[in-house]
Amino acid sequence: MASNADILTIGAGLAGAAAAEALAQRGFTVTMLEARDRIGGRGLARRLPALDDMPEFGGAWITPWQTHIREACKRHDIALRPRSAIVERRWYRDGALHSDAPASPAERTVFDRSMAQLTGDALRLKAGHNADAADRPLTGISLNDYLKRIAAPMSLRDLCRAWWTVSGNGDPPRVPASELLSSCAYGDGTPDSMIDVWADTLTGGVSLLAERMIAASGAHVVMNTAVSRIKHRGEEVIATGQSGAKWRARAAVLATGLNPLRAITFDPGLPTPQTMALSIGHLGASVKIWAKVRGVPVGVLATGGGESAKAGIEWMFSERLAADGATLIAGFGLAANFDPARPGAVAREVARFFPEAELLAYDWHDWVGDPFARGTWVATPLGAGRAGAPPSRPRRGA
Repeated sequence: MASNADILTIGAGLAGAAAAEALAQRGFTVTMLEARDRIGGRGLARRLPALDDMPEFGGAWITPWQTHIREACKRHDIALRPRSAIVERRWYRDGALHSDAPASPAERTVFDRSMAQLTGDALRLKAGHNADAADRPLTGISLNDYLKRIAAPMSLRDLCRAWWTVSGNGDPPRVPASELLSSCAYGDGTPDSMIDVWADTLTGGVSLLAERMIAASGAHVVMNTAVSRIKHRGEEVIATGQSGAKWRARAAVLATGLNPLRAITFDPGLPTPQTMALSIGHLGASVKIWAKVRGVPVGVLATGGGESAKAGIEWMFSERLAADGATLIAGFGLAANFDPARPGAVAREVARFFPEAELLAYDWHDWVGDPFARGTWVATPLGAGRAGAPPSRPRRGA
């Protein structure tokens, strides 16, 4: 039986790091049990193959109102890199790449009408209304059904699908349209405007910030330790690893993702709200790639082709210059539709949006297949209500 610490923290990602730092400031000692062989959790910055550039394969951009992470960056000397401005817009539609408009002249009228409906609905949802102007619900309807309701033409469906890969990111028939509408409402209500609040990225990545936070907390980190059981009795918590090793403390903080928590047995069992949240889980299943290219300027945003062309990557942005002057491009798609490991798959998608590009290198991380992630960012299933929301995760026990 190990650990003389006051608190066990399960997970050494950004949430675990924040917990360790806050606990240390209050005088508690912390032992962190991390299933991976690294710190950072869903943050992962690593070098592209044979190159010096280290893009972030997890969550990258932060908004102006994410004050906690901004304050942590300031405390731990993590520089913020402003997002590059968009200097060019491209749309893949009608089987070809276009730079004039998201819809063809023949489809523009219906596109504009449907876009006006979507924009109005997004802003109504932001204002606290759960129904559109015709009193039809804006929550509890899937993205696919919502797009049918507003009679979205293929050009708008492709546009929404592209932005869905970085907002709702689950199976469109199974995740509510409010995921997309809420993200659109960060800006002027249009899908393109959601990028307006993606203000900065962290140099060195989220994992570097987590490392520095944990080091400052003085927490003892035990790597390669996947917890399989947590037993709570009175004023003691015992965590058991898959190897059978045990750690004892006064309390435990669960700082894993929602889906990985399913692999842990709790004794006594969790209350109904948490049990329901775990049984439902979340459907986040996006794929993010980074490509290093030559011949592409920084600031080009390209979308489309998802539904109409059955393309894998639906959103690409030439995000910044690499150390040697080449360009780093971020790309997103739905994991069910795209496997970056297939020979030539990434090269084809880069060429579709950036035919002028010379592809130098690319990489990705399989978050869906990662047993300690089991998905990307949270996409709550249709009909799940607030099962996975923060109110279902209060402190329990003494």
